[in-house]
Amino acid sequence: MAPNMTLEVDIEFERSDFALRVQTAIGPETVAVVGPNGAGKSTLLRCIAGLEPEARGQIVFDGRPWLRGGVSVPTELRSIGMVFQDDLLLPHLDVASNVALGTTENPEIWLKRFDLADLRDRYPTHLSGGERQRTAIARAFARNPDVVLLDEPLSAVDVERRPVLRKQIQDALAVLRVPALVVTHDPAESATIGERIVVIEQGAVTQDGTVDALTTRPRTTYVAELVGLNLYVGTATEEGVFVRDAVLSSADSIRGPVYVTIHPRAVSLHTRKPEGSPRNAWMGAIASSDTSFDLARLRIAGPIDITATVTHAGLAAVGATVGDQVWVSVKASEVRLQHR
Repeated sequence: MAPNMTLEVDIEFERSDFALRVQTAIGPETVAVVGPNGAGKSTLLRCIAGLEPEARGQIVFDGRPWLRGGVSVPTELRSIGMVFQDDLLLPHLDVASNVALGTTENPEIWLKRFDLADLRDRYPTHLSGGERQRTAIARAFARNPDVVLLDEPLSAVDVERRPVLRKQIQDALAVLRVPALVVTHDPAESATIGERIVVIEQGAVTQDGTVDALTTRPRTTYVAELVGLNLYVGTATEEGVFVRDAVLSSADSIRGPVYVTIHPRAVSLHTRKPEGSPRNAWMGAIASSDTSFDLARLRIAGPIDITATVTHAGLAAVGATVGDQVWVSVKASEVRLQHR
């Protein structure tokens, strides 16, 4: 595939309870598609694949229309390697034959790439869910497609196996270097596999950019939670940053309508009102606590609801648990502003 080939998507899809509207362009790169359940991620892939006859608009690959003016090129003529959550392996064919389906090339390289060589003679009914998924993924790549569509490719795979398969998919995509869309619910997966991330919420693209762009400039609460930030909508004036019923101090000099982001690690907890360096401080109640091996992630309700990430030692020093009142503080330098 020539390096300038691009998949252009400008589509609308509607059914009684849902509408999808997406406009984007994908070059020879891997785009992670993320969003809440029911946002339209899988529907987008199905539209690109030609599996949703009610889709309207246009889909163009390398200047060739796959959908335009109500005329749709059949799925089998779109040169797409795709894996949806149903692997659709043919039960009467063994692993090697399933992988070879639709290609005239020797599938051996793809059997080896996805650790399927020792399973080549097995039939789908004798495979685990993860083995079936790897077979379906290998089949998608073996076709040498112009476009790759993967819908939750790691969902059926054991947790221990996922990092290995993720790396295998990344390596395979690097070999093909074609437009690829990978739907995922896993923030870590989207950050590692996607050169770009497209966020879909309620049938619309709410953000499209690199991991760094989403991390530093989240545009919605979902994106902020995805990258682990607190996000608020506010107004910055000379008197301070007005957020809900509170006024924050920020070291940033932006004025006007703003997005306000605060990293959970920048949030400190205290038994009494803090003093000293310029801080934003307010009292709140610990609404929930989610602990891991070395950290506690607390949701604190107050004038500004906020999530804090603290060490277990830090939480023990405060001596608070769910339902208890604590003082929350954030340095002005940690209250980051961006225009909206």
